[in-house]
Amino acid sequence: MNKINLSALIFAVVVSIGFITYTVVERSAWNETGNVDMVQTNRTTENFVSEEDNQNPEVAQEAAKELFKDTMSESAVQHAIHQMSHQKVKADKKWGAIQLTNERVLRLTEVVEQNKSKYRHDSIYLDILTRWAKGDFSQVDKDHNKIWQLQGGNVGRATGILSTKQEQQFIERNFR
Repeated sequence: MNKINLSALIFAVVVSIGFITYTVVERSAWNETGNVDMVQTNRTTENFVSEEDNQNPEVAQEAAKELFKDTMSESAVQHAIHQMSHQKVKADKKWGAIQLTNERVLRLTEVVEQNKSKYRHDSIYLDILTRWAKGDFSQVDKDHNKIWQLQGGNVGRATGILSTKQEQQFIERNFR
């Protein structure tokens, strides 16, 4: 009986340490960017001006620079692409969302270009962002799943692309 209790206690401690480590690593990935609140909830991303809310391109570009710092970690780039893709894809589970705007795509492209030598998967990010910058979202579900796999995803695989109406509903629900 003593061995069973000791084994259960050790298991509980190991699981707790694993959870705490995972939480600290995830938070530190975001802290590296200087954008601690960037994706805490869907709504906090709207602390930054989107092109739909402000037609002034200079304001939208500055907001994108504030959101996506030059020093973003590779993990933060993955999170940003992943969460922007949520606006366009069908998936059973979606955690977090960053509104996908042209200014944000272009800014993230600049960040990846500046950090090419530091990022292991820069070519994947640039392929996705270049396509998106041209308005080509024909394989956004595949783009989502590439990033999702890099992040070790196991729940929330994209299963298709939202219709225009479904995307508008997603935007209204998450960004308005």
